[in-house]
Formats: sequence, structure tokens, C-alpha cells
Amino acid sequence: MTIEELMKLYPEGKLQKEKANDSKLSLPINGDYFVIAKDILSEKELYLLQKLFLSNNFSVDLKKHPWFDYLFNQANVEASGSFRIIQFQLKKPKAFLQKEWEQSMKEIFPAFVDFFFTDENNGLLIEQYTKNHYHLTDIQSIFLTLDADFDSSTNAFVGNFYPADDHLSALFHEEQQIFLEESSHLKAQSVFSLSDVAIHHYTKKSMKESRIIHAYSKQLVFSPEFKQIILTLWHHQGNISSTAKDLYMHRNTLHYRIEKFYEQTGLSLKKMDDLVFCYLLITK
Repeated sequence: MTIEELMKLYPEGKLQKEKANDSKLSLPINGDYFVIAKDILSEKELYLLQKLFLSNNFSVDLKKHPWFDYLFNQANVEASGSFRIIQFQLKKPKAFLQKEWEQSMKEIFPAFVDFFFTDENNGLLIEQYTKNHYHLTDIQSIFLTLDADFDSSTNAFVGNFYPADDHLSALFHEEQQIFLEESSHLKAQSVFSLSDVAIHHYTKKSMKESRIIHAYSKQLVFSPEFKQIILTLWHHQGNISSTAKDLYMHRNTLHYRIEKFYEQTGLSLKKMDDLVFCYLLITK
């Protein structure tokens, strides 16, 4: 995020050379601080801004990691071709073999051009496009294996491949915001990409502001059990057998509950349009 974007979002803020007191949020950018009063920020805004801007307590060697300088400080980087950025958040055990973990990552992703932590638990891997690049399911398996080997727990967002041009940094920052906002929402899937959360991410604001949706929400009261049924059906793209298996429920039992839901609401979870609508209602 650039200083111009911050000024547009928060015209009350100001740029200064020194860090402000604790009543204000000081965001480091280009050697200065963009300062905003905390009392004008919502809890969500405060959290996101703190996560988007890095703590000065964690230093990254810019000579070794030019992509850090490019992504966060708008510096130039010599690169040609297309690249994607894999963001990861790593929960480490007390006796974590970090050097060995990092070496494993470099060996698994031979097309990486840069790899670094941005703080104690979060990091980025920048990978150049090759014909043999890993797909999402491959990367999910990779992190599952690493977590099993190193007793860790990883959440990750697999970015899209984009050309190395003036827009790549801005595209990364949008992906960074998506990862921050959606990783807590997508509880059943620890490694994901934009397509997994696009519907929720780009509709949630409109859903919250719609009077029709609020009226539907009052009429349709979903029990925790039925919310889980809808989420699992969504995850399995409406497949009844896979959903029943995942829920440890007999297929006929699930079928009966879906039919009862249709009788009560007029919404058939066997139809993808109705399933999408119910999914949006419970995740708005």
C-alpha cells in the first residue's frame, strides 16, 4: 500500500518523521511514519493495518531479498516473466527446526526467486512461472507433509501468476488483504487461493448492506448443525455422498434433512444456485 492510497483512505492521517505516542497508530512507510488516531479506526481496520505494515523489530536484509524491497518499499527489481507469491503463516512448536524447514521449502520449490520471513511467523515465497509448477492440491499436500514432519501448523495463500511489471506490487497487496481477511473464515481449508474465497470476499460488503438479505436472515434461522451441513455441501460442490461421509452421517439421513429444509424454506440445497445463496447467507 502506497502513501497516496493511505491518504485517500484516511485523510485525517499525516506523514511525519518520528513515531507518535501510543494513542495513535504509526505505520512505517518509505522511512517516515503515517500517523492515524486509533479512535477513528474500527477493530478490524486496526488489525489489518497492523498486519499489513511490518514491525521495525524484525529486519529483512534488502541486499539478500530485493523482492521485499520491491513489494513493500516500491523499489525496482530486475525480473522478467511471470511470478506468483505464496504467503504463509507458520505456527511453530517450541523446538522448531527453522533452518531445516526453510531448506526443505527451497528444495521443494526450485523455481523460487526469493524467500523470506516478514516477521516471526509470516513469510513469502516468490516463485517464477514454469510449465511444471505446482497446482493448489499439490501445495496443500506439501504443507501437510511439512507440518507432519516439523510438528508445525501452516496457513497459506497461493497467489496467481502475474507479469513482473509496475502492477505486481499492487496486486500482491490486494492478495495480502484477502489472505488476512479470509484465512479465519475458511476454517476447513488451511491452504487456499482466490477462487476458494472470491464469492465470499467480493460479495460480503453488499450482503451486509442489503435490506433483502437482512430480511431473509431474520426469516431463516440456521442451527449450528445445519450451518455445518451447508458449509460441507459447499466444500464438496453439492455432492451428497461426500458430504454425508465428511459429516459422519448416513446418506439417507442427510437427504431427509435437505428435503425438510426445502419444505420449510423453498430453497433446495440440491440446486447449486440455492446452495450458493444459503452459503452467502451464513458467511456474510
